[in-house]
Amino acid sequence: MESTTHRQTSMSGEKRQFCSFHIADHLFGVNILDVREIKDEVSLTIVHHAPKEVRGFVNIRGHVYLILDLRLLLGFGSRNVDAMSRVILFKEKVGESFGILVDRIGDMIEVDEKLIEDRPPDENTSLADAVQKKSDLSMGICKLENDLLIILNVGKLLDAF
Repeated sequence: MESTTHRQTSMSGEKRQFCSFHIADHLFGVNILDVREIKDEVSLTIVHHAPKEVRGFVNIRGHVYLILDLRLLLGFGSRNVDAMSRVILFKEKVGESFGILVDRIGDMIEVDEKLIEDRPPDENTSLADAVQKKSDLSMGICKLENDLLIILNVGKLLDAF
């Protein structure tokens, strides 16, 4: 993960940290406490006859993880894996042995919990509505200085397809 940290502060409130990543030039984040590791080597084994959202399996140190294509789960078109693509693997408490494929990894973002909104701002309603319709994948939205962070509910990813 990159070392730069975004901080969003207000007068008081608890801070929450998110692992951020980009899908189709939009900024998404997941609770950093749910992330096991981020892999830059993306070597997937295809699963024939699996739903299109299942990108394949990856073997990490003898442990096999199911990898979901987050682009397809969120309603964006598929794209080829490239040098910027990353796999985010999640801890067992979230779901057994799975991860997601993202376009590129972002920074660790720390925000004040009070700045996280349940409803998206009007200018990005269509994207947030699309995420919300996908099995309640969105947990909230946070307006940053130069971007909008859409926070995903990692626990719902396996149920989304």
